[in-house]
Amino acid sequence: MEKESAQQFDTAADAYESSAFDIPVREHVEHYSIRNICGDIHGLPVLDVGCGTGLYTRRLARWGARPVIGVDISAGMLATAQSIEDAEPLGVTYLRRDLSAPCQCEPEYAQLSGNIPLVLAVYVLCYATTREQLLAMCRTVRDELKPGGVFVAPTLNPDYATEGPEEPYSDDYYAPYGFTLTTAQNATEGAPVTLTMQFPGKDDEGQVSLAAARTSVEAVWWSEQTYADALREAGFTHLTWQTMHVSPEGVRLHGRPYWQRYLARPHAKVLVAT
Repeated sequence: MEKESAQQFDTAADAYESSAFDIPVREHVEHYSIRNICGDIHGLPVLDVGCGTGLYTRRLARWGARPVIGVDISAGMLATAQSIEDAEPLGVTYLRRDLSAPCQCEPEYAQLSGNIPLVLAVYVLCYATTREQLLAMCRTVRDELKPGGVFVAPTLNPDYATEGPEEPYSDDYYAPYGFTLTTAQNATEGAPVTLTMQFPGKDDEGQVSLAAARTSVEAVWWSEQTYADALREAGFTHLTWQTMHVSPEGVRLHGRPYWQRYLARPHAKVLVAT
């Protein structure tokens, strides 16, 4: 990822970490679905690219993967990830790396490179700012995987603003779920999409403030065809899109009606490539 794009995450580490627990979609749809798609990874080496604060890197370790390596270009995100690892060690290794650049072959995983059965990339591909960068990311992941290895990549649903109910899409469609997505109508390839997370936080004086916890990052809209073209050119041969589902716990806590609007027009899907 280009450094200019990555800089937006350096100061968003705390908000990103909090969003996993304060925004129900992340815990009860995203986490639940990714866990099911990853399957049994006990004892397998796994690479978490674009790991951010290490949210899924830690989860991969708790799911039994060994060793687990998280890589990201954001120094701010990695600092948070390392501080959590230092406080509660899980044996995770974090490395700073630009996914769109050639492998630096760090000693920590030089022997694993090309022999990894699973690579996870949660909301990473949608931050490629050009087709060339998207292709470079896919090639890097392909080089890390062993033959037959699986790439699991939750990303922005290319149809989030068009599919679902007959009602027109509006920027506040996902506001009941703690975030908004803003993009131009009839988005074209490479169009910016602004994701704004909104959840309770505290200001400098310790008072609860929604404004204090409103954080925005800018992603990119790519079509399913563009994702497919990049992956196939990178060497992947089998691609599927998987819809995410709500966990039983999410239904119990919030009820089925709460989820109907989101499931009718999910903001994300999981791209699985072999």
